[in-house]
Formats: sequence, structure tokens, C-alpha cells
Amino acid sequence: MPQPWDEGDWDRIGDLPRTDERVAEARQVVTELLEGPELAPDVPQPPSPGLLWHVWEEFHQAVGERMPRTSQVTWAGVDELVREWRGRERLYPLQRHVVDHVEAAILAMIPRLRDDIADSVFRWLALDSDPGRFADWAVDTAERCVIEDIGADSAIELLGAMGSPEARAALERLSVKPGGPASWDNAEAAQGRLFDLGNGASEW
Repeated sequence: MPQPWDEGDWDRIGDLPRTDERVAEARQVVTELLEGPELAPDVPQPPSPGLLWHVWEEFHQAVGERMPRTSQVTWAGVDELVREWRGRERLYPLQRHVVDHVEAAILAMIPRLRDDIADSVFRWLALDSDPGRFADWAVDTAERCVIEDIGADSAIELLGAMGSPEARAALERLSVKPGGPASWDNAEAAQGRLFDLGNGASEW
């Protein structure tokens, strides 16, 4: 991932000019997020009530502080962090479980990074004075991201901001529930955006 997309640094991303070169770069970033199978790993589900997720997130935060860009995250760096955790005077059982099975913790980190990067791309595009100019490619890309739940909220906002017939049609497809292409929450968000646009459709 090119900088600053790989950092999730919104202060830098928000200030990027929306030149043709930068827009093409942003498009390529989202395309890679959608089409890279290694970016959608099979993450084991932790047991309820999600305490393991909490400790995974603690480890993810430690990784992010040590290696703020995705290109900096290496197994050598992760191994060093694991050694530091193991050297703590007090390590709770779940923390020990994470460092003993760190591969699962890192796998769980990938979808979150993927979501953050896609979110920053769509937020950045929506800042343009005429986001409709991206419609020829961004409508399809945003719709796919909502279906796959990658940066979905910002993708829905961008579809609404573009305001083209194609973008509205995408929102209508995404708003179908039950049995539509998007998750229930994302379908409701798409439906809400349609209401904001004056669609006037009633809920199923």
C-alpha cells in the first residue's frame, strides 16, 4: 500500500489533493483490498462474551504503536513484541493465550486494517466538491465494499454524495432486506441514506 493510505493517518489523507493521480492511486488501493485473497483471511471466532477479542485488540494496539504502517509490520517485529509481553511480571491467562497463538491475533488484525483503509479512501473521495465525477468507477466499487462490509459506512455516504442515478440504484439494491446482498445493518444504513436523499421508500 502506498503512503499515506497504509497508515490510516486521516490528518494526512484528508489534506491530499484530489488530483487525477491521487484518485487513480485511491482507486487502486480499494481494488487491491477487494481482490487480494490474503487480505480476507479466515479468522477464528473467539468464545463468547468476546474477552479474547478484547485482548487481541490490546495486542493490535501494541503492534500499531510499534509499527504504525502496514509495510512496517513484520514477523520479526511481532516476535520481538511477543517476547516483551512474555517478559512481563504479570501476564493474564488470556494475554498469555494471545502470545502463544499470535498468528490468530495477527489474522484478526488484517480485516480491521482493510476496513480502516477502505474507510479513509471513501471519506477522502466524499470531500471532493463534485464527488459525482468519480461515479463511473466508484459506484461499483463502493457497492462491492458495502456487500463485503469493508468501509461500508463511508461507502454508503459516498454513494449518497455522488447523487447520480447509478449511485441511487446501488443504494436501492443495498437497502433490500431481508435477503438482500448487504448485511442487515448495512441495508438499514443504505435505506437511511435513501431517506436523506428524499427517496421516501417505506421499510420492508
